[in-house]
Amino acid sequence: MFMQDKKSQLGLLVQMNKNAREISANEQISVRLKQERKRIGLSQTNFCDAIDTALSSYVKYEQGKRSIPADKLLGLEKTGADVCFILTGRRTSHPEGHIEKRFAQLNQRAQQTIQELINILLDD
Repeated sequence: MFMQDKKSQLGLLVQMNKNAREISANEQISVRLKQERKRIGLSQTNFCDAIDTALSSYVKYEQGKRSIPADKLLGLEKTGADVCFILTGRRTSHPEGHIEKRFAQLNQRAQQTIQELINILLDD
C-alpha cells in the first residue's frame, strides 16, 4: 500500500510538472504576442479585426488565459506581425518588412516627404 501511494504521488508530481510547462509556454507566447502588437503600433482592437475574433477572446490570449489558435496566428500576418517570433521568440523577418508595409499605406505626398527626409539624412 505504501508503494502504491508513492507511485500515485510521483504520477501526480509528473502531471503537475507537465501542466506547469504548458502554462509557462502559453504565458511566454502571450507575452510575445503583446510585444509584437506594441512593436507594430496597433491596438488590441486592430489585432481583433485582423484575426476576426472578439476583443474578450483576444485579451485572454494576451493574458495567457487562453491559447491562441493557429488560424488566428496566421491572420496576424496581415498586420505585419512576426508569427514565428510570437511562437518561438526568434525573429524570422526584419522590422524593415513592417516599415515597408506601413510606407506603402501612406499617400503619395507622404511617401515623397519620407524619401526626401531619407535623402537628407543620408546626405544623398
